[in-house]
Amino acid sequence: MNLLSKIVLVTVFLVYLLLGLSHSAQQGFWHDEIYTLTFLNGVSVYDFEGSIWEGQDTLFAANDYKEVLAEDHFYAHFSTQILHEGHPPLYFMLLKIWSYGFGSTAIALRSFSLCCGILTFLILFNLFRSKSKRKYTAWVVLALLITNPFLFYFFTEARMYALAILLAALSFKCWLEYKEQKNIKSATFLYFCFSSTGLLYTHYYGLFFLSSLAFFELLNDGIKKSIFNHSITLLCFLPWGFAISKQLNFHDIHWTDGIISFGESIVGYFKGILQLLVSPMTTPLLYEQVIIIAIILLGVSLLLIKERKFTAILLSTIFIYGIQIYIFDQIVEHHSILVPRYYMFVLIFIYWGLYKMIDTTPQTPSLLAAAAYIIISSLVISKIYQLDRAPKQMFREVAAFADGQLDCKHSTNGRYCMPH
Repeated sequence: MNLLSKIVLVTVFLVYLLLGLSHSAQQGFWHDEIYTLTFLNGVSVYDFEGSIWEGQDTLFAANDYKEVLAEDHFYAHFSTQILHEGHPPLYFMLLKIWSYGFGSTAIALRSFSLCCGILTFLILFNLFRSKSKRKYTAWVVLALLITNPFLFYFFTEARMYALAILLAALSFKCWLEYKEQKNIKSATFLYFCFSSTGLLYTHYYGLFFLSSLAFFELLNDGIKKSIFNHSITLLCFLPWGFAISKQLNFHDIHWTDGIISFGESIVGYFKGILQLLVSPMTTPLLYEQVIIIAIILLGVSLLLIKERKFTAILLSTIFIYGIQIYIFDQIVEHHSILVPRYYMFVLIFIYWGLYKMIDTTPQTPSLLAAAAYIIISSLVISKIYQLDRAPKQMFREVAAFADGQLDCKHSTNGRYCMPH
């Protein structure tokens, strides 16, 4: 990469960083981010078994809360807090270290996710640049990544999703490279094991991503000994299995409880993919759905002409990814397949397909498809930045509460609200 390209790349990332930091400062924490904040202090927002509030009176003076929150209970209460949180521990451990240097304000904690997101862009950009035949391919893919509204939304949120997708991207990169090297005794394979294990210790649904990699490998290469290399990550994750069992027993009710049918699950999965591409937290507008579906169909059609085997295997892998989540939901009686952020790692497969489309198919239709996506998604990001779309959920929860509990009327002196 020449000097000019490096300057452009740094400038692009710097602008994204500043835009993300600015957006992070516009809204306070929402429900799940409050969990993150209180976790770092070792204090739960709920009175559950083993919490710091257990056995105390139900009424507290404000100063009592301040005294508790002023002390750092992170390490003393970590084992109990992680059970109530219900997620793996790596994100919270790394974020705690980050907070020592940057504090625990909304912008400080969200900046960790933002940095993880930019590193994700850098990893995928370098990966596709090293493999592309056309000089512009990696830059176009980078533009597609940077203008993804879903990624912008979750790269400015103090939760584990940005770290998880960073580790998934690193795992994917190392997987591709060590498969080409065909050498298990390499630093690349070691990095694959580290990043894959880190992914599982960050988000449990990373398991479905890693198994999808193995499935792709099986379809592409057939049954070979190398397929069993994926079990090393599972062995490294086994010690945490005891904590998972305690986490499952800790919660009687989960917000995704309730089984839905196979048809509803598959429809929900593909609707979720549309959200991952263009509209976080809400269903895309009709014209957005039409354009994105048209882009997908065009991309698949172009790839089937040039990369038939790759396209068939990739589409099968994306479908199997969803089937795994459906089976999991049936076993635990959940409907998590309706929550796109849980399977956001499928974006890596999608961008892999987009890279192939841009790099191998006729230039005019592939670049027109990319340009159409960039325009649509950029408009969505601008609305998100202006808080006209997908505001943090706490805003919606407060609005719903006010709407349900208060009777608001307009008068000549302004608006006033009375309890129902």
